[in-house]
Amino acid sequence: MEVVFIYKYLPQYRIDFFQKLKDELLNYGVNLRLVYGKSKGEGSLRGDEVDLDWAIFVPNKVYKIGKIELVWQPVMKHVRSADLVIIQPEMKLLLNYFLMFQRKFQKYKLGFWGHGRNMQGKPDSSRNKFNNFFLNKCDWWFAYTQSVGRYLVDHHFPKDKITVVQNAIDTASLKKYYNQISDDEVFRTKQILKIKGTNTGIFCGGMYPEKRLDFLISAARKIKEEVPDFNLILLGAGVDSVKAKEASEKFEWIHYLGAKFGEERILYFKLASIQLMPGLVGLGILDSFAFETPIVTTNYPFHSPEIDYLKNWENGVMTENNLESYANTVIKILKEKSYFNLIEGCKKSSEIFTIQNMVDNFKEGILSCIAGTNNFSIPKRTGILPVNNAN
Repeated sequence: MEVVFIYKYLPQYRIDFFQKLKDELLNYGVNLRLVYGKSKGEGSLRGDEVDLDWAIFVPNKVYKIGKIELVWQPVMKHVRSADLVIIQPEMKLLLNYFLMFQRKFQKYKLGFWGHGRNMQGKPDSSRNKFNNFFLNKCDWWFAYTQSVGRYLVDHHFPKDKITVVQNAIDTASLKKYYNQISDDEVFRTKQILKIKGTNTGIFCGGMYPEKRLDFLISAARKIKEEVPDFNLILLGAGVDSVKAKEASEKFEWIHYLGAKFGEERILYFKLASIQLMPGLVGLGILDSFAFETPIVTTNYPFHSPEIDYLKNWENGVMTENNLESYANTVIKILKEKSYFNLIEGCKKSSEIFTIQNMVDNFKEGILSCIAGTNNFSIPKRTGILPVNNAN
């Protein structure tokens, strides 16, 4: 049996997932193949793309019609022998439409993996109405989180063909490295950055408009007025990184250090008390859990699905979506050392949202989807994760 993932581009944080899933599926006689391209233009500015030795790289072809970007992935020869093809259901990926049509005449089943809708747009937007039309054009859904699963059920996709994968990264190895960082190393790094005191916030992620760097820098200035030893560390890259660079040049207590990935970024979390992300929250919340650095965000309407993992004032904090509420809450947290109360919640959450749980859930969904195909049977199965389970 063969499962083929088609991925627009391969980000660094997905390497562990694909490697672990490939190894797990081999135990069931299922071969996983990954076919991926690379991003261009603004997407490539993130600097987070990597290669994988056993995966297949096929360059994407990009077409622009005015402001609309369309991507063709010329990978059909890698699909012919597949029993299950898993894709990201993005509107601009032209191959998806072909696969949705062709699946009626070919042996493979088609799986969707993702958000279910554009979460950075209004639910009734024309783009989401278009997305909703295609929600049922597959055989199985691998939903990022519980809320995505519920959305699919609400839009009439069969509940027993949905696997909630609990989207994650490999936090176990990151936690191990975090705990190995010595106090001396932290002290030396603080000296290099000229950071004094303990009230340091960190931002780590892509730097694009939805992350709201202008909001963050304005809030940081208000926080600094009330918390004199406050410092802000900014890690990341993207179209808005110039804003981080300019702020660090203007204020000596703001430190922009560019993009940092994997273990490279962990030391800077060790310096920080809280993670500040007033805009879109995605997988960065898992950094918060793994590195015991509670996240503070807002009830911004366009978060990614991983916002499901936040339990307000238990493992992080969500404020009202305005500058005054956000800055005042952070000031309170730092002055009263409230982040100590949140760290225990972060530790507990780091044991729940793990790459191994994600791999196990994904594996169960794949095996459930292909059960009966070519007389394939599952030696052992614990069942899919129901969409009505609590996180």
